Amino acid sequence: MALVSPPMGSDGGLLKIGEAATLTGVSPGRIRHYQSQGLIQPARSLSGYRYFSADDLVRILQIDLLRSLGMGLSDIRNSLPGQLQEDSLRAALKRHRTTLQAERDRLGRLLAAVDLALESEDASAESVATLLASANSTPRDSLGIFGRLSKPLSEEAAGIYQEILGGGWGLPVPSIFGRMLLPAAVTELLEQVAHAEGYQELFRRVRDLAVAILQLSSPPSPGPSHPQKLALDWLESLTRDPLPEEVQSALDQTIPRIRELEVLNQGFQLWAESISPPAAEVLRSLEEEVERRALMVLGVLVAIPQRRRPARKGTVRR
Repeated sequence: MALVSPPMGSDGGLLKIGEAATLTGVSPGRIRHYQSQGLIQPARSLSGYRYFSADDLVRILQIDLLRSLGMGLSDIRNSLPGQLQEDSLRAALKRHRTTLQAERDRLGRLLAAVDLALESEDASAESVATLLASANSTPRDSLGIFGRLSKPLSEEAAGIYQEILGGGWGLPVPSIFGRMLLPAAVTELLEQVAHAEGYQELFRRVRDLAVAILQLSSPPSPGPSHPQKLALDWLESLTRDPLPEEVQSALDQTIPRIRELEVLNQGFQLWAESISPPAAEVLRSLEEEVERRALMVLGVLVAIPQRRRPARKGTVRR
């Protein structure tokens, strides 16, 4: 940043920040922000005042134009004149066009959902929420009634979960629960499971558990289908007949980090309560039994250290 002597007036060729703001229509606060981000470098007088040249004004106008298109400051920084890449602006605009196209598609889905909600005879909050939730999500960032992801899935993993979780397994969960935000660590878990050999077995067993939970009576009655027994049987099945090695390793690596988010565990409990009181009791009982055994659980997924589980049938422990 160059130091200059204060100009004698407007004919000195340099402008103060207020004058630059007046001519460009960009507020002094935004100009200061652009400077703090290294996008412009006005000269300063010995007394500390900023002074802007004609080139600075052109640069401010270029930055503000790109900002009006919704482009991020990092892309703007790389695309402004004077950068190393000659085609940096064109490349940034191509990337930004893709972003704008996706946003236009999302808004189109929202408009269609709003129109359907307005035309529907069922104007209940649940009906409207269902329409809007389905319109405002994609398989990459949403697991339907199971929650939305703060970090999107890869296309390959998204396709797997769309196929596996499609239809919500018939669980009577209010669709608004699909707006529950799942942290980035959940995406990491889902990615690892989706790319693990044998992931189909995990979801088959979880689906069977969901069916058993739905068959529980409310209020729960003592007997072979009691929630506490169902939780114990589930845990015993995981330790007696372990999941495929790659799948269990993915659970072991990621569940401890996710479990640190206590509010997420509370969210799963509320999610289960929306199914039925017995469903919530299954999760509570499983939590208590897992804690007693010094293991760790996320919903119904259990982290079991390798030393604590037997070898799967047909495999040899090395």
